[in-house]
Formats: sequence, structure tokens, C-alpha cells
Amino acid sequence: MTMTSYFLHDTFDSSESYSPATLRSVRRRPATEREDVHLLREKLRVPRQRGLIKRPRLDEILRKSVAQFPATLVSGRAGTGKSTLAAQFARQQQHVAWYSVESSDIDWNVFAHYFATSILGSVKSKVRVSDVLPDEIHASQSAIATFLINVFSEVETDLLGKPLLIVLDDIHHLFDAEWFDEFFRLLLSSLPDNTHVMLLCRSKPPNPLWRLRSKQQLNVIDEKLLAFDLAETVQLVKRAGVLRSEAERAHSATFGRVSKLLEFVGARIPNTLTL
Repeated sequence: MTMTSYFLHDTFDSSESYSPATLRSVRRRPATEREDVHLLREKLRVPRQRGLIKRPRLDEILRKSVAQFPATLVSGRAGTGKSTLAAQFARQQQHVAWYSVESSDIDWNVFAHYFATSILGSVKSKVRVSDVLPDEIHASQSAIATFLINVFSEVETDLLGKPLLIVLDDIHHLFDAEWFDEFFRLLLSSLPDNTHVMLLCRSKPPNPLWRLRSKQQLNVIDEKLLAFDLAETVQLVKRAGVLRSEAERAHSATFGRVSKLLEFVGARIPNTLTL
């Protein structure tokens, strides 16, 4: 597979008019049944972080996770490098649907619009977001199932089995949503072949999601794996002209936590590294 960076088109919007495609699972609905959602396109772009070193150790962990599991959960506190790791990995993929979740997205209608826009944009679909939303505006089991069937029908039609990476950043904002457990369960069962979901969160997910680890449906990358090892720490602080002995002390003092190491380096090379 040719590995190239992919970003959602700035011109894609749920309100734009495209030539409609007909899906057997799609049901038309009056526009007045659902409130309009104003989308912030920045939330659907892979974030840019510059200046960090490459981490082939974690890249290999992610590649194996994508190959062996339908979903990967990257968990850690703020400043542990979750988004940076995922963004660097995403830029190596040809088709990526990125969605940075916010607390206001706990509303099902808002989330569904963003999720569908991200997926349809990643596969360059001509179908409007309004065409994949179910008639029912509440997040019932049937509404969620219909929504996922409609969205992934487009993925299967447009990608024809090519890999797709779906990244949901800051997904912890949705852990308290009444519909989240049902959505994620149906999401995993609806994924087309060669489609992988990566979840980034700051807190432990709900138990139904957490239990999927034992069923080989979810792989977890936690703070211990995200932390810089000594070799990575030496490579990072070397850019600040720091001796190996000082790098070893910095690694021991910070436990390899990325944000603390960047504070150490940033004090010597201001505005050079970002997380």
C-alpha cells in the first residue's frame, strides 16, 4: 500500500450539494426533523506537531495493533503524547478519518454529524451527511445501527477494501453519554474489512468498553508504553546539546513523561519543540 499523508478537504461540508448516490439502506427524511449543526473543520483535520523525534518503537506497536485488533485505545493524562503519536501514525496512512471530540459533542445529533462528515470526507464520498442520518433523531439502538450501516456502506463502496484509519481524539468527553456504550459496541460489529478505530482518552473508559480487552477486540496502549525510554530521551535532549549523563538524570526525574521532558528541552531551546 502506498503510504501518503491524507487530510480532509477544506471544501467538504455537510450542507454542500453533491450528486446524490442511492443506497438501499438510506431513508430520506424531512430536513425540519433535525437541528442544523455548525461544523468546525479544524476538528476534522489531523493536527500538526513539529519538532518531535521519530519513535519507531511506538510506530511498531501501533502497526501490530492495527493488524491484530479492530480497535486501539491510547490512554494517558494530558501531556503524555497521545495525539502526537496518533497524528504521526495517521500521516503515514492513505485514508484517515480524524475527529477531535469536545464536551459539547455529547449530544448525539452533533456527534453523528461530525462522525459522518469525517468518514465521508476521508473516502471522498459524494453522498451528503443528511442522507446517512436515520429518520429517528434519538440515539436508539436501531437509529445507531442504521446510521453505521449507512456510513460504512459508503466506505465499502468507495474504498473497495482499502485500509481506513478512524481516529477519535479526546473520546473521554463522551464516556458519560447514555448512547456511548451501545454506539461503540455496534461500531465494532459494523466495521468494514481493513478498517481500524483508534481512541485517544485521558481517563479509564466505561467497563463495557474496558472488558473488550479480554475478547481480543481492543488493544490498550497506556502511559507506561507512551513514556520515553532512555534511548528516546537521549535522542530528544541531544538536540539541546545535553550530555548523556544529564539526559539520564532527566529521564529518571521525569519517568520519561513527554511533557516534562519537553519542559526540560524547551528551557534550552525555546519554541523549538511542541507536544
